[in-house]
Amino acid sequence: MFQTKAIEIELGTVPAAESCAQVDHKDYSERSRRECAVYIRLLRRVFNEPNPGLLTFVRRSFPHGLGRYNSVVAVMTTEGAMLFDQQLVPHEWDHIARAELTWLRLRQKWCETVHARPSAKALVPDIFLHHAIPNFPNHPAAIWWAMGYMPIPANYATAVQ
Repeated sequence: MFQTKAIEIELGTVPAAESCAQVDHKDYSERSRRECAVYIRLLRRVFNEPNPGLLTFVRRSFPHGLGRYNSVVAVMTTEGAMLFDQQLVPHEWDHIARAELTWLRLRQKWCETVHARPSAKALVPDIFLHHAIPNFPNHPAAIWWAMGYMPIPANYATAVQ
């Protein structure tokens, strides 16, 4: 039985015009994993949630002079290559991705705070009590919802896994 060879294109950790975690910083591993996860979610939106058997986006780790670095890789079959257009790869975060990055960063801070002081759990805004990233709308106000400053409207409160 023949197995088709996958086509792989390295896309970077974040959209090209955005700043990213630097390999030589102490928070690199955690921050780059967050950035890659959000970039993958952005790419899935841009490419209309493609069939993962044809086109998928994954985080890979590669050797580097200072250790290892993470990058998002588009993995596709020949048929999936017809779905992938490098011109569609975003150069900047959209409102949803910015909100997701903010939410993940702040949720991590709240987790650290509660771990250090369990009584602080009573202070944690509801939006940070769940593990799943909320379904933020592609709207400038999404960043305010991600920070917990405004409640997310009921029709956007559904979390995705």
